[in-house]
Amino acid sequence: MGVFFCTVIFASDVRINFDKFRNCMTATVISKTIITTNPETAEANVLFSFIKESAQAGALPSPMKELPNETINLETVVDVYTVEQLKEKALQSDGKLEPVHGIIYGYISTLDIDESVSRVLRNRCSVCRFIVNEGSNSCTFCTDVSAEAKSTFASFDILVDVSDHTGTLRSCCLADTVAEDTLGCTVTEFLMLEDDQRTALKWQLLLERSKIYFKVTSSPNWRTGLKVNLLSCKLADPIEASQSFLARDWNYL
Repeated sequence: MGVFFCTVIFASDVRINFDKFRNCMTATVISKTIITTNPETAEANVLFSFIKESAQAGALPSPMKELPNETINLETVVDVYTVEQLKEKALQSDGKLEPVHGIIYGYISTLDIDESVSRVLRNRCSVCRFIVNEGSNSCTFCTDVSAEAKSTFASFDILVDVSDHTGTLRSCCLADTVAEDTLGCTVTEFLMLEDDQRTALKWQLLLERSKIYFKVTSSPNWRTGLKVNLLSCKLADPIEASQSFLARDWNYL
């Protein structure tokens, strides 16, 4: 989720409920649910054609357009939050949370970079920037365009958990050049690492107190209802982190 795939899904016998946190209706799979991908129906073909044409015309939003380090001056981001405060802010917004930029002094608590490359890297179309078909390594949306449109590039696309002493933000996006800066290597360099080297790299970063710049937006389609993009993640200066902590009026102290 969070990206567009060239798949039409037909689902029958799903439970529909109103999700107060996401402020929208959500579908839940039950024991009777039947899901069919790319069904051979007139409606499915019309929907697929519409999405394909919209992508070619640039009418669909692309997650890769969110290049935070290119559009946001981190020096202007000064508000410090805890995980608990962010969750409370989201709940109080009633699903209409405006984008929030801030800093968390916390740590990455989940970083699965040594299990499968497919969970760390994604090939994207150089034209529409959507994730391409893994089997053919070609973009379904752009197959009818020029040959140049079929070229792809590899990019980091990692889901991490960010934690502090008040809780955890799950499935945060660590992507593109921000991921390269955090990991200290490019995609090419990462692919050259052996499994044990990737594990060592993971443990260099896991549970290390860091200064994490982030952007949070409300996203009903995201698995947690909140989409958290990491803008920067570097080891925190202990004195700076302590001063920031003591300067706040924490309710839990």
